[in-house]
Amino acid sequence: MFHKSVLPVLVLSLSSLVLAQSQSQPQVEDQAPSLSSTTACNVTFSSGTSTNATRFCVTVNGNIAQFSVAGGEMIAVGSILEGYGVCDSTANVPYYDWAYFASGTWGSPTFTHSGNVVTVTRTTTDSRWELKQTITNVPATATGPGSAKVSMALKNLSGISRNAYIMRYADVDADGDQSGNDFDFTGQTVFGLEPSNRGLSSTNNTFNINFGQDTFAQNVAAPPSPCTPFTNFAAHPFHGDGSIVQFWSFAVPANATKTVVSTYKPI
Repeated sequence: MFHKSVLPVLVLSLSSLVLAQSQSQPQVEDQAPSLSSTTACNVTFSSGTSTNATRFCVTVNGNIAQFSVAGGEMIAVGSILEGYGVCDSTANVPYYDWAYFASGTWGSPTFTHSGNVVTVTRTTTDSRWELKQTITNVPATATGPGSAKVSMALKNLSGISRNAYIMRYADVDADGDQSGNDFDFTGQTVFGLEPSNRGLSSTNNTFNINFGQDTFAQNVAAPPSPCTPFTNFAAHPFHGDGSIVQFWSFAVPANATKTVVSTYKPI
């Protein structure tokens, strides 16, 4: 299931786990950071025209709460679910924010926006981890739609080496359809699409021999549990109300940072 090599200690733990189960707005500083989850757009990017017209938004907490192409919505349908999860696998402690709901274990965000780049930094409430997200708008062109490049840099603040999982998830309801999407995935790219219409893909851009990595669809819309991520791993292909996930695992030395990157793009 894993497509990249992984440190020996993580091979054992992860094997057990699998078996067990725009136009850019001006620069801004957010005025009201909160511990609460939110689906409200804080910055919206729009670019392209006609079949390449692309629009997505980012919340104060770093969720992509809306993504559309040519007017067809992919994420902002029903309960809006997109975001990030971290598991401190050394202590089996999860941290997550899926836009519609969150774990309550992230501190208030520091949010900045300049040009095509949004940066959101949060620290866990137990002070073990800092997550810095850099979300970059890649504008549409005459030959293709735009995309959202998502970098997540996880820093270990605890003073000792720790193992971690990190993931990016989206409940894709392509073209506003909550029940009839087709889902499939390769080793690096996963997508959901409305049959004979458009869809949304997520592609891994992180190639590190010391990281475990997997890309997969879920056979449910609900987000994965960060510490048991493969419970709803979908078969190839899957038709129904599903979701898409990028997953990485690694060891993080004390005071070190590990960074993963993926990209959302319409198909």
